[in-house]
Amino acid sequence: MWRAVYPCGIHFLISQVIANTALAVILYGMGGTVEDFASYTIFLTGISALLTMLPCVFFYKKDRNARVLGGLIPEKTGRKLAPGTVLLLLLLGAACSVFANILVAMLQNILNVQAYQENMEQIMSGKSFFMLIFWMGIIAPVAEEMVFRWLIYLRLRDHMKMAAAAVISGVFFGIYHMNLVQAVYAGILGIVFAYILELTGNLWSSVLLHMGANIWSLVMPELLVRIPEENYVMVVLTMEAVLLVVFTVGVRHLKRNASKTRMI
Repeated sequence: MWRAVYPCGIHFLISQVIANTALAVILYGMGGTVEDFASYTIFLTGISALLTMLPCVFFYKKDRNARVLGGLIPEKTGRKLAPGTVLLLLLLGAACSVFANILVAMLQNILNVQAYQENMEQIMSGKSFFMLIFWMGIIAPVAEEMVFRWLIYLRLRDHMKMAAAAVISGVFFGIYHMNLVQAVYAGILGIVFAYILELTGNLWSSVLLHMGANIWSLVMPELLVRIPEENYVMVVLTMEAVLLVVFTVGVRHLKRNASKTRMI
């Protein structure tokens, strides 16, 4: 179990070192305030993610070699993703984001969603949209997938069935976000991402799902405010219906083309 847990520690340690170093520089070197430090949260999270990738790639390569030697996976692992599959995975990620957010909204009285939203608005306030897309929509998903699917999920998968490994790694993913709203949202996404990772046999599938979910969460609020009020409900319901169809048909397509044996 320790091998499955310590990748979280790597990410946590790196993020704490980066955050505390930045806090010291801002407070004592620049004479700034805690509010000034908070304005750098997105950037610091992105830098932590970039640094986390380095040990994750190292440990994944070691794990992969051990799996090949142990006969768990074939030597030539991974399946290529066609351009259409790449687009499908991004849309599936968007669908996951929408339906997980619907569940969170249904539980809003329990989860204190408003406080979470206010905190996120404060963190994102004044940030360039393209900066948010880069750090939160691209860089963060790559690092988090390396930690929670490439390392934690696949290490659990070495010792148990896919469903159990997906659920346990999803729970780890949710708890790691350290607030109840994100725990529910990320936990659901983590389970689905692991399942589709297994279906595709390609490491980058979960990364694309995660990117699709995060980018959708950033783009949609910008688009929804531009919809006329009289058309708002119809547009949202149509969008959700389309994504439900995409998710259902897409997962069936991936299941139909999935390998009979473990590939990663």
